[in-house]
Amino acid sequence: MSEAGHKFLAKLGKKRLRPGGKRATDWLIAEGGFSKEKRILEVACNRGTTAIELAQRFGCKITAVDMDAQALEVAKKS
Repeated sequence: MSEAGHKFLAKLGKKRLRPGGKRATDWLIAEGGFSKEKRILEVACNRGTTAIELAQRFGCKITAVDMDAQALEVAKKS
């Protein structure tokens, strides 16, 4: 999906775009072995909602990147 697509879906109130849906994201989080000692890289994080959740739940060190500078600004404020 293009950057424009992300912005359109954000206007509709969609905060997360999950390949595989919420079920796949929940499975990855459950099986990921996340802990305070882990360092995580999220590529194409958009607004960083999954990265923020991982940091809050597990205390992981997160590096999140995205081509959409506006989305990253939203992530930084969260």
